[in-house]
Amino acid sequence: MVAIGEETGELDSILEELAGFYEEEIDLIMDNLPAIIEPVLILALGVGVGGVAIAIIMPMYSITSAI
Repeated sequence: MVAIGEETGELDSILEELAGFYEEEIDLIMDNLPAIIEPVLILALGVGVGGVAIAIIMPMYSITSAI
């Protein structure tokens, strides 16, 4: 695209158009990214909390079964 822009003398307008295209692509990706990351974070936090709960409850069960 740069070569064509240099040949036609319209390099600045071609680069502006190209920048606008990629800016729209980045905006779309950044709008969709939180929708993808949010469920993954919720699952990771759930697994973490479940792990801590099991780490606390299992010793209590072992103590009560020893009595």
